[in-house]
Amino acid sequence: MQHREPEDFRYGTPEDAQDDLGLELVDDVAQHRPARRSAPVKKWMLVAGAALVVVIGIIALVLALMPPDVAGDVKSASDVTEQTVQVDGGGQAVLRLSDSKDAGSLTLSDLPGAPEGQTYQVWVEATGGGSATSLEVLDPKDTKATAGFKSLKDIGAVQVTTEPEGGSTEPGDNVVLDIDLPR
Repeated sequence: MQHREPEDFRYGTPEDAQDDLGLELVDDVAQHRPARRSAPVKKWMLVAGAALVVVIGIIALVLALMPPDVAGDVKSASDVTEQTVQVDGGGQAVLRLSDSKDAGSLTLSDLPGAPEGQTYQVWVEATGGGSATSLEVLDPKDTKATAGFKSLKDIGAVQVTTEPEGGSTEPGDNVVLDIDLPR
């Protein structure tokens, strides 16, 4: 029968085993390769991502600040009513109203050019002949325009006047179109 030494003493003396204790750990580590690191995020990817966020933010801001297309909403409403009238001096106007949208629009077309130094201005007059509010001042060369308005119950009439270039704060006496809204 052969005599075997306990495994703790395979290096010879117990002191030899203690001296070799760290070498086994080094051998184990040397045999295992470190896990491969993922590639770091490239700076250009971060810049591109930031630029994309900025572009999306600008688009959202522009869309939020754009006025709604009231005239387009009225024209496509299922309950729209239309009234076409001739403008004094030439051209025509189409008044569209929609109760479901509580809005209306006035579309002007084929207007003669405004007199020298003047322009056309579109107004809404408050119910009961109250004050007038400017909807749009046309460029003097414009022969067509569309203006939308909301809150039909507060509006009694729509007017178009000729005013000095740049427009006026109140409608003048030269009214080329005056349409009372039906009640």
